[in-house]
Amino acid sequence: MIEIKDNILYFDGCNTVELAKQYGTPLYVMSETTIVEKCTEIRETFLNRYERTRAAYASKAFLTLSMCKIIEREGLCMDVVSGGELYTAMKANFPAEKIEFNGNNKSVEELELAIDYNIGRIIVDGLDELSLIEEICKEKGKKANILYRITPGVKSDSHDYIVTGKKDSKFGIPLDDEVVFPAVEQAINSPYVNFMGFHFHVGSQLHNNESHLKALDTALKLIKDTIEKYKFVTPELNIGGGFGIKYTNEDNKKPYAYFLDPMMEKIEEFSKELNIARPE
Repeated sequence: MIEIKDNILYFDGCNTVELAKQYGTPLYVMSETTIVEKCTEIRETFLNRYERTRAAYASKAFLTLSMCKIIEREGLCMDVVSGGELYTAMKANFPAEKIEFNGNNKSVEELELAIDYNIGRIIVDGLDELSLIEEICKEKGKKANILYRITPGVKSDSHDYIVTGKKDSKFGIPLDDEVVFPAVEQAINSPYVNFMGFHFHVGSQLHNNESHLKALDTALKLIKDTIEKYKFVTPELNIGGGFGIKYTNEDNKKPYAYFLDPMMEKIEEFSKELNIARPE
């Protein structure tokens, strides 16, 4: 990946001196080889292994038109958290159905942009957001696919600034019965949205799967409660990400399968016990 030949630094086979001459400095250079390797691992250990699965690239990490093209070529979806990221994906003609709009405090303009472009999923992060989506869809004569981001109330083994699954997190809908179930009922009964299910994200740079599995138990219980209360089977479950990378020499990076396989096993067993189709 990185080598020095004739006193010149080469990155992913590219002469960095020539890159600097052509593009100027400072210059950020990304390795397409590494990006493709990670996409391949996701396909081989998740998408190709389990039917009816999707994987979305978190575009807040790095997004350019070329990156959009790589992600589309590699068969992944796109997770955006701002109007700017959505605009970039649109400029790259990224397939609308494969875009998911995540994040809190979405503006009316951002939601209108997403609904006009007919993106695949809007992940609702707060109690007021559904009403905004309903108003926009009513005005435009459209119907949006939504998931609720929940706050599963688990503590992750990571830095507090990047832990998002705690009960008092600024992200997601709290799971108090008097809060979450009226919101679920509103979504199920709304003529302006298709309620697809639930989403959780417990944090970033995680090297242990314990918090994911605890959050999954919470989400599965919510799915079961929704079936019992409303006779409604949610067709999807978004199990987040945050799988750790080797950021320092002390980090012990795990393969994606370390996180995904035990979660998929739990979901499969749960679905068989309830005699329902396994959520996508």
